[in-house]
Amino acid sequence: MTGFKSSIQSTPVQRATPAANAPQFALERIDPIEVRAVIAYPSIVEPDPNAGGKYGALFLITETDDQEALIALRDAVVQQTFRSQQLPAGAHDPLRRADERAPNGEYAFKHPAFRVPHAMVIRAKSAYQPRCVWGPNESPIEPSEIHGGDHVVAEIGGYGYNNQSRGVGLSLGRIWLLRKGDVRIERGANASAAVRRIDRSRLQFAANDGEAQVA
Repeated sequence: MTGFKSSIQSTPVQRATPAANAPQFALERIDPIEVRAVIAYPSIVEPDPNAGGKYGALFLITETDDQEALIALRDAVVQQTFRSQQLPAGAHDPLRRADERAPNGEYAFKHPAFRVPHAMVIRAKSAYQPRCVWGPNESPIEPSEIHGGDHVVAEIGGYGYNNQSRGVGLSLGRIWLLRKGDVRIERGANASAAVRRIDRSRLQFAANDGEAQVA
């Protein structure tokens, strides 16, 4: 997948002097990361009632360095939440294999687009509608312009939970559209329909700054 240089900068951790009645330690911020992915089954226009009324999507991760970054993010959250190098038994692991099988032997991710060797699948959610941009200048777009099957850069954060259930979850930040996909990965009647491509003949890129303009 083709990518652009990211504009998201890591935020330094601010360490303040604790108050007299404050706990003796505070959890350090674990910065979100950006990964290249193919977005699938997005609920970014309206929240998904089947996901607790949150916005979210699945993301197919094929690049090794992006997979390694997600593993490092998960491990950092595990260390922070459980003071351990490994997830406790039975805890939720957000990193899944694209060829994962259900107990009945069927693929957990049934769409043919997931049949990529050594690929990873994640689900990320947010209580807020993700900000969406596209192109080299990261121009704002409506979430409705991003469909399942499109190639994106997704901002992913990690958090741990350890109460009635325990594990690691992934939060969804900004979605950066890189290019339209060839096959829709969405639920419903049009799940396998070809994507209607943008009329690229009308796009003009200035030589100096790469800004896209419509003729």
